[in-house]
Amino acid sequence: MNNALPLFRQLDCRPRAASGGMRRFLGALLLACLGACLPGRAQDLIQRRGTTRIEALVLEVRGSQIFYKKWAAQDGPTSVISTAHVQHIQYRSGKRQEFPQPAATSVSVLPPPPAEKPVNRAPNILSIRPGDLLFANITLTYERLLGADSQVGVKVPLTLGVEHSSPRGGLGNHYQRHKTFSTGLEINFYPGPRERFRYFIGPALQYGRFRYQYAEEYLGELDFFGLNLGKVYGNYQESIGQHVAVLLNNGVWYQLGKRFVFTADGGVGWQTKILDKTRKNFATGDLAGSRLKVSGNFNVGYQF
Repeated sequence: MNNALPLFRQLDCRPRAASGGMRRFLGALLLACLGACLPGRAQDLIQRRGTTRIEALVLEVRGSQIFYKKWAAQDGPTSVISTAHVQHIQYRSGKRQEFPQPAATSVSVLPPPPAEKPVNRAPNILSIRPGDLLFANITLTYERLLGADSQVGVKVPLTLGVEHSSPRGGLGNHYQRHKTFSTGLEINFYPGPRERFRYFIGPALQYGRFRYQYAEEYLGELDFFGLNLGKVYGNYQESIGQHVAVLLNNGVWYQLGKRFVFTADGGVGWQTKILDKTRKNFATGDLAGSRLKVSGNFNVGYQF
């Protein structure tokens, strides 16, 4: 018994500190056991767009950047890759994180807008009224534009009649068909900036003279079997009457080209025709007096 005890002490079965090589072996064995116990893969797989895969230890996904270490060099530097180049990450835990490919942005090249035609800022406009030619009249108008942005126009029309037929009858367009001359004054206000298309409004004053017929001789009453059929006049003569009107005009202006301008206007107001009292009778009575007047014109002008 006494001899066995010293032998037991010599064997000394107490645990001793493991050496460095033993520690590395035990660490690798522990990692292998943990990897076997955890579900999924032993490393993270970063699938790039295409066929390339990176075996990695994903540290963090921050915004559009993925921070990782290569699985085979976990003690090495940290690498970064953009999510734009990654299709998905297959984590070793089994979780999968997708990174949809951003939609391709197509850049369409639009043709440049057509250059705007310049606005003519000349202050003078000389125009004709083609519609007056239907009544054998020739009309010229002159308009002067005033103001820094040409917001006021002063227009003076002048019409000369060339019709020489007998002005018998007093109704209808008698004034237009038998006009000797007319003139007037129009004040046009153009609201808004100076552009190729504009609207205007303003008052207009007209004065004109026209030819009419009157009966110089009263022949009596026409009677047929005792029925009074009306008064009879003879010896018709021509005389000159006067036309005065005040209107409110409004219209549109459009610059056709660099110099040519088109305008159209319409007006409503009151007119009076004045005949010579000594040359007025039943035959001309319908011409005289005051009544409503509606007018319309269009002009083609040259701006300079």
